[in-house]
Amino acid sequence: HLSNDLRSCAAALAIVASFWTHPAIADDPGNADYAALNKAIVDGKEFRMLVDLSACQVRGTGVAGPPVKASMRFDGYMIQPDGTIAFATTHFTVRPDRAVKEFLSFRVHPNGRIEARTMILDAVNDAVLKDTAFDCEIGKGATFHW
Repeated sequence: HLSNDLRSCAAALAIVASFWTHPAIADDPGNADYAALNKAIVDGKEFRMLVDLSACQVRGTGVAGPPVKASMRFDGYMIQPDGTIAFATTHFTVRPDRAVKEFLSFRVHPNGRIEARTMILDAVNDAVLKDTAFDCEIGKGATFHW
């Protein structure tokens, strides 16, 4: 009896998962810059990401991000089943008011859209001091070089 319940649950999850991911892939025409990035990752190339947050938008506001530009390298990448490329980095920095850890994560979608998230954590207790999300695009707010 229990194994039938587990099979039913697994089948339902498979249907829901395919419902969530399949339309995104089918409706997505793809992006040449994304395809080149994906190939570079699959080929084992290291790359740098240049970010200009002022060319991105603060998620949900339509407002441009702050005038911050950065160049970053990443140690690892994950290509998810829907084609999303995910990667992140963390670094420690000392600001005039306190020492902090900055956590930056990125999700690059096959259509070239990029979800960026920055979290600033207190270096002593890891309390979240600021958590902001941005919407960027390859070529507008973010470029990749390898």
